[in-house]
Amino acid sequence: MRRVRHLAIVCIVAIASAGLAAQSAGLRVVVIEGEDAVNIIQQKTAVRPVVEVRDRNNLPVPGAIVTFSIEGGKAATFGGASTLTVATNAAGQAAVTGLTPSAAGAFQIQVSAAFQGQVATATIAQTNVMTAAQAAAASASGGSGASGAGGGGLSATTIAVAGAAVAGGAVAATQVMGKDEASRNNFTGTMSGPVVSTIVSRNSGNTCTVNRSVTATVTLKLDTNTATSVSGRLEVQGTDSVVSAGCPVTNQSAPFSGATAVTGTPSNFRGSETRNETGAGVGGETIQGTTTMVFDGSLSGSTVTGTIKWEQKSVSTGGAGGPVDQLANGTFSITLQKS
Repeated sequence: MRRVRHLAIVCIVAIASAGLAAQSAGLRVVVIEGEDAVNIIQQKTAVRPVVEVRDRNNLPVPGAIVTFSIEGGKAATFGGASTLTVATNAAGQAAVTGLTPSAAGAFQIQVSAAFQGQVATATIAQTNVMTAAQAAAASASGGSGASGAGGGGLSATTIAVAGAAVAGGAVAATQVMGKDEASRNNFTGTMSGPVVSTIVSRNSGNTCTVNRSVTATVTLKLDTNTATSVSGRLEVQGTDSVVSAGCPVTNQSAPFSGATAVTGTPSNFRGSETRNETGAGVGGETIQGTTTMVFDGSLSGSTVTGTIKWEQKSVSTGGAGGPVDQLANGTFSITLQKS
């Protein structure tokens, strides 16, 4: 069978990342949280960086691909990795998950955002100290007491975090860092599995199958967790990689992300999200897509079990090969533990 013509439509594969949106030139990255923060190694607490990607009109950009990198890769990790790639949400924001301090001293997190051929960068400076007492000393000295900090001192936000760590222990520090009591009801885990994508040319009838593999971190944040009611938010961040394909595929790897509100009872709660997406193929094709993620789960003690079903439908029009349809499906079993 002949290959589907002009599989620039395979840019459809990249649509599995967070939604694409029309955007003017002049991309920029604004640091919302995490600048000049002090992280405590002994307590394994860290202030998560949050950035917002904006266009030249200062409007948020959903669907931008943001990569966070630890400079040198030794001072801290993102759950063991030196880089983390996420897609901005509907508010144009991307947040780091799993930041873990490992070596005392000042370090930087490099941020790179990409959207429709545009790239913007930023740098986030943080400092790791070993104990809460050292964090308090850093705040009292305006930053000079933090190991390797030096320079223009720590921000008021950083000082508040360090002070709370001494006065009230880890819980108080967590509250000052912008988290609330719901952090006690966070559940985390991983998911992995195949996604099969079938691409069909309407003109020729030719079919192409692309086998992909998804690996992601799953976080469930419960705002309500009682004997009769559960509510909160499920977030998925990971990577979607091509394993094999019966036609040329230009995008071998792309971010994989999703989020949905969840409600129900401990024995049966559910959430679903549908995204409508618009993008452009490398040959100028227009790609219209709809991605749906459905979560079903149950909670028993400190463990959440369930499934995530993912489906993406899209059509590419305007290319030399005519309309091309894609349907991709994946089902993932997950187990989350209270963190």
